[in-house]
Amino acid sequence: MSHASPPTKIYHDSFDSEASLEDWVMEGPGVAQIDKGRLLLYSKWLPELEALGEGVNLLEPGGNHYYRYLEQWVKEREPENLEKYLMNPANPSSFKGGHLQLWNKELHPENFLIRITFQAANPNPLHMVSFSARGVGGESIFDPDLAPRFGLGGQYMSGDIANYRISYWSGPRGSSHMRRAPGRQLMSQQLGDIPREALDREVQLEIYGWQGRIVFKCDGEPLIDWTDDEPLADGYFSIRLMATAKGWYDDYEVYRLNANPFED
Repeated sequence: MSHASPPTKIYHDSFDSEASLEDWVMEGPGVAQIDKGRLLLYSKWLPELEALGEGVNLLEPGGNHYYRYLEQWVKEREPENLEKYLMNPANPSSFKGGHLQLWNKELHPENFLIRITFQAANPNPLHMVSFSARGVGGESIFDPDLAPRFGLGGQYMSGDIANYRISYWSGPRGSSHMRRAPGRQLMSQQLGDIPREALDREVQLEIYGWQGRIVFKCDGEPLIDWTDDEPLADGYFSIRLMATAKGWYDDYEVYRLNANPFED
């Protein structure tokens, strides 16, 4: 990284108290709590999915093998929320609920470095981060004129918001993917993923954005390196978990890049 004009830190959340959560907005049936100075995230339905035992393979990516359980629980216990979790309310078989999206309220700059530590609390996929997120017309992600969102993947990839999304801790897939929305365009599909040691220790995640080039690193090792010819600009950051995933996050930091970080 160039040291001629070092990055400027503009935001830091250490998750040392419950007050830290005031800077975040949950979408979907997520649980966010402070656990010994770290942010612990999971779906409220995860304990019951785990209780199914061998009835469902939680390591299998995607939700089609467990949506039927989630849908039944929602119908039985909170039927007023069922329609929120249907991608197409006219199609009763379009249930896609159970996942969570946690947004930070602070805008990050166009050229940025985002750092956050991650430790998996179980081996199940997926974990994701979204960034450079705005409405397709440039609106704040929290603009009330945007369509309501309840954690369904299509609302973030095929709806009325633009953003980049990187998925990792992918289970048997074993790779990190980067997509751009709207359109769920697959931009980068690398062979590397977060190391399995992340079950036993924290790893450092970094996302660099400089004039359209996006680099995603884990413990300094590049996992994604991709350049967008028509890049998104400044925007908002979020952490996303599928219903079976669980993990700790800590020390979310945002820097404004003042020089090309890829030049020595």
